[in-house]
Amino acid sequence: MEYERSAGFATATPSPDSTITYRAGMRLTAEQAESSERHFLHREHNPFGENGPFSHLTRLAVPHSAASRGFRFGAHGQLIDGLLSAQVYVDSLTGVSGKNLPQDPIVADVVASGWIEFLAGKKTYHVKPGQICIRDTKASWRFSCSSATNVHVISIPRHLVLPHIGSGKQLGQAYVADTAAPEVRFLLNYLEAVRSSSRELETSVTARRMARDACAALFSGIFSERPGPALDDHPRAIVAAARNVIERHLESGDLSPAMVAGHVGVSLRTLHRSFSAADDSVMACVRRRRLQKAHDELMDPDATAGIAEIAARWRFSDTSHFIRNFKSGYGATPAAYVRDRRAVGGGPDQGHDIL
Repeated sequence: MEYERSAGFATATPSPDSTITYRAGMRLTAEQAESSERHFLHREHNPFGENGPFSHLTRLAVPHSAASRGFRFGAHGQLIDGLLSAQVYVDSLTGVSGKNLPQDPIVADVVASGWIEFLAGKKTYHVKPGQICIRDTKASWRFSCSSATNVHVISIPRHLVLPHIGSGKQLGQAYVADTAAPEVRFLLNYLEAVRSSSRELETSVTARRMARDACAALFSGIFSERPGPALDDHPRAIVAAARNVIERHLESGDLSPAMVAGHVGVSLRTLHRSFSAADDSVMACVRRRRLQKAHDELMDPDATAGIAEIAARWRFSDTSHFIRNFKSGYGATPAAYVRDRRAVGGGPDQGHDIL
């Protein structure tokens, strides 16, 4: 996140060249931090202003003990029809999260470094690195955080979550868990899949609505401590999260349905059922992506690897296995395919031995 050189407020709006990219920032000098309450109430370009995704934060102040270091806040991520998923950096700060209004969102904070503490009545929740805290901000929470806190903030309109929860009693308390919990792993993997699908989300209202509604179902499942049923209702979300895991582990010899299910945070049966609903299978997806990666490497004019090396890198059992799969997918052997494409493009690349 880049900050303005001068002290004051940075932009707090969606990026002008994107309908879903969100960036916001704020910087105060040590002198300004001494009277931070006044600056947090400033209306112009305020990332905590009334119409922004952080508007549920009020009574903000930099603690006097931290004011001498100044203050920085930065956020970058996606804002999709009210669903915010953003990486946030914030220096030491205190305030209240929630205005006791029906439109206040459900918010999750995934702490990567530093810490955040939430207080409501006699309850105190201390959220450390590697933990997530989900809470309903209609109930006001006093909070404080350490300097240099890095946190993934996920915020979703409250009215999208409420219909999925049978009782409102869960909303009066916070959910705190390690990020290794299966339901949390699934949520974070799904959001990563959403992030990597920016192109589709930019152009499709339906895709944006699906992403937002699936996230609402996941939040409600966690609140209700019934993540399984919530996930079963959204096989597309499971497949999206699984494909994201597959993409990150294509070169791994350990890539398998069991590994993918573990990373996503669902059972192996649920994973297979979700792919089946999409008329696909886990390993068919793996094979397609590996073949595509091998194809792209073959066609890279700067690449120097031969067919045997490429076949090994993308986990084909041997060269003949790779050649058979490539011919089935592209209609020619790798050598013939590359020769034909280079002939059309103006001649072969002498530096790349494809034999």
